[in-house]
Amino acid sequence: MKNKIHLKNALFPIVMLSLALGLRQMSMTIVMPFISTYCKTLSGYTPLLAGLALGMFGLMQAVFQIPFGVLSDKYGNKKMLLIGLSFVVIGLVIAGFAKNIAVLIFARGLQGSGAVIGVAYSWAAGMTDESGRTKAMSILGGFISVAAALAFAIGPLLRRFMPVSYMFLSCAVLLFINELYICFFIKDVKNSDDNKLPSKKDFQTLLHNKTYVIMNLSAFINNFMMMSVFYGIPIYLNKITTQDGMWKVFVPAIIIAILIMKAAVVTVDKGYNKQVLTVSFLISSLSLFFYFKESSYIFILIGTTLFLGGYISLATIIATDVNNVVEDSCRGTANGIFNSFQYIGNFAGSIAAAALWGTSDKLVWIVVAIVGFIGLIMIASGKISKDETEEVSDSI
Repeated sequence: MKNKIHLKNALFPIVMLSLALGLRQMSMTIVMPFISTYCKTLSGYTPLLAGLALGMFGLMQAVFQIPFGVLSDKYGNKKMLLIGLSFVVIGLVIAGFAKNIAVLIFARGLQGSGAVIGVAYSWAAGMTDESGRTKAMSILGGFISVAAALAFAIGPLLRRFMPVSYMFLSCAVLLFINELYICFFIKDVKNSDDNKLPSKKDFQTLLHNKTYVIMNLSAFINNFMMMSVFYGIPIYLNKITTQDGMWKVFVPAIIIAILIMKAAVVTVDKGYNKQVLTVSFLISSLSLFFYFKESSYIFILIGTTLFLGGYISLATIIATDVNNVVEDSCRGTANGIFNSFQYIGNFAGSIAAAALWGTSDKLVWIVVAIVGFIGLIMIASGKISKDETEEVSDSI
């Protein structure tokens, strides 16, 4: 498209978009370890309702990713992103003032309904040409992944100085400030020039695109593994470092993981896309076996570092591949479907880890590793092509 520019000139707006998505991710993740205890302070509390309050965000994310993506193709990325972020901010404020658990459940659902990650990916991908798209996606994916990991480290520290309600409100203020900047200073990039909703043919094109389908399944598996790890590791670390010391694992692990991701992006740019994806799945899967030594700080640190390196690399490259093989006219729709698969993976990974943990924590890592190897085999045996969009469009 004529409004796509080189990454160097689009770098600052991409960073600001990434910051918004990172703050959004952190605001959701930073309170997760305390939701269950926070719910006990609210009237109407039951364990079942507390679980609903925790899971409502992810459920709404999976439901609303596709509608936001589809509408962004018609109304533009900027409008839909601002609407979605406004839902998140309002939901955070309501959660901060909630006195009843039903109100908190509603607030968490409202936060989740602002499902704009797919819209942000579409916007970032549309800001630059294909030569800079991998790096643009790496910036966006890096911010989101770093925010999620750091939230587990920063959350317990903040909790020492402020109640959970203030954590909700603080995140709302930061996200609102970033939203204002996006509103007034970042120019939209249209996915389509005709402002039409995607047609049936557009959906058929996506479903017949083998690379797109493989990337969606890969995203599901990657997030399935991630949520399983983030379920189990805080339990281990609570015994090794206590909640206040979780940063001793997550901070160094995320720093090294970012360096791994940067090396992966450079390698992909040299033409080794499929190989990097395969190796990343291998690293993520093998890293889980370090958790068999659950009482060792060193083993937990090594395992988490390797896992995050594989996870962030996969998240970045998979998102890039999705945006390289879809047409501009349905980019928002494609990213909406893609991110729905991610959040369904989040939900499935959480449920699987929780269900198996009571039987054996080691069984969790074996099952999750098997899922990772399935992803590896799928990538290694599948066809990944940047030119598939045109081929599929011609055949429908």
